[in-house]
Amino acid sequence: MENREKSLKERAFGELEKYAVITVYLWLMFALFSLHKQLVQGHGISVWQQGFAILNALIFGKVILVGQVLGVGKALERRALIWAVLGKSLIFAILLLAFHIVEEVIRAWLEGKPLSTAFVDFGGTLPGLLTDTAIFFVALIPFFAFGEAARILGNGVLWNLFFHSAEKRFRLIEG
Repeated sequence: MENREKSLKERAFGELEKYAVITVYLWLMFALFSLHKQLVQGHGISVWQQGFAILNALIFGKVILVGQVLGVGKALERRALIWAVLGKSLIFAILLLAFHIVEEVIRAWLEGKPLSTAFVDFGGTLPGLLTDTAIFFVALIPFFAFGEAARILGNGVLWNLFFHSAEKRFRLIEG
């Protein structure tokens, strides 16, 4: 029983650690994306928008974690690493955009504004939506590249190489 409980605690901590890494990565992405839009649109820096970037990162971090648990993009793992990375980046970019659209529609509805105002954030056009999707896609490539390499190497090898100061050498064993 104690061994099972420890395993459950370890798994819970592992999931919390994954969630924290995903959330920080997304927060940086959303904060920079929001800052860029604010400056390009000439609105100046908004503390509200930067706070909203944290909230979005927390929500979308959970969406990505749940998507991974549910095996979204799992079939791509049988393909070459580049296709798994690009495929998962595209799938999750579309998923993030879909959740962002729903979020904007709900916000417009709650504020009593026409639903069409929800698309103003994306430039109000299909090219605006596609551009945002492309930016999310490109921004997610390093995230999934690191994750896929870590999955293949296993047992925290990649994490240890990057974040622990002990042994830096790694030998790839051909099999």
